Amino acid sequence: MSTSFTFNKTIIGMKELIIFAQKQLNNKGLNAGSADGLIGSKTIAALSKVSGIEITWEPERKIIAFIQLLCKENSIETGVVDGLLGPKTQDAYEKLVHLTETGKIPEPWRNDTENAVVSLPEKTIFPLQNYKDLVAFYGEVGTNQTKIQLPYPNYLSWELSKKISSFSCHEKVHDSLFRVLTRVLEHYGQEEISRLKLDVWGGCLSVRQMRGGTDYSMHSWGIAIDYDPVNNQLKWNKEKASFAKPDYNEWWKIWEDEGWVSLGRAKNYDWMHVQAARLK
Repeated sequence: MSTSFTFNKTIIGMKELIIFAQKQLNNKGLNAGSADGLIGSKTIAALSKVSGIEITWEPERKIIAFIQLLCKENSIETGVVDGLLGPKTQDAYEKLVHLTETGKIPEPWRNDTENAVVSLPEKTIFPLQNYKDLVAFYGEVGTNQTKIQLPYPNYLSWELSKKISSFSCHEKVHDSLFRVLTRVLEHYGQEEISRLKLDVWGGCLSVRQMRGGTDYSMHSWGIAIDYDPVNNQLKWNKEKASFAKPDYNEWWKIWEDEGWVSLGRAKNYDWMHVQAARLK
């Protein structure tokens, strides 16, 4: 029996992924047919010959799983091979494309510990964003995690039909995070939260390098959360990112009252991202 799976709008177009996968399948001699962005019988037959792809998955999910497997073959971190196009897989795919086109992984382009101007309340208890201070305060990456029960439901950005009521975060940010989201609900209400996509969750705990950098991401400690990544893409500035609009001023005030930092407000990129670590 096949599993039902609904694909929603993502940062990377599905046709682009299919064309890339078809080319790579053909490079492996698996005869996926023309690289036309359409999943025909030849492409499906080629995917069926790849070990590690669940036979019950829908064709689009198999395409993504194949790309995840290619990333692993090339030592590009992509997480679990699950056929879901989350932020980690999207970042890995971009690196893979760059590798196939240039023969090397792209150079880091960001450093979130330099040239940042951000005003924080004096009461903040969060450490500076450097490995030594982060480990001293939070412990090693991936440790000391707990579940936060959300005051309003969230929806996975890569599978909008899937509702979540909790997620893992660091125990030292749990109470602050709960206060933030409770205030968001009190200020905006459920209807406005949905309209503004403040419930479209892009991830929290994920032990990995920061996208476009070499240091551990703040997600590695479970102290950063992404929201609505489709409309607040990594390299977008305030002219494009939805979270830079006036409707979101109170959203950011609520976070900043608790000492959290918006990279969008501080550095004018990665507007999806908010973290419990201070910038220099």
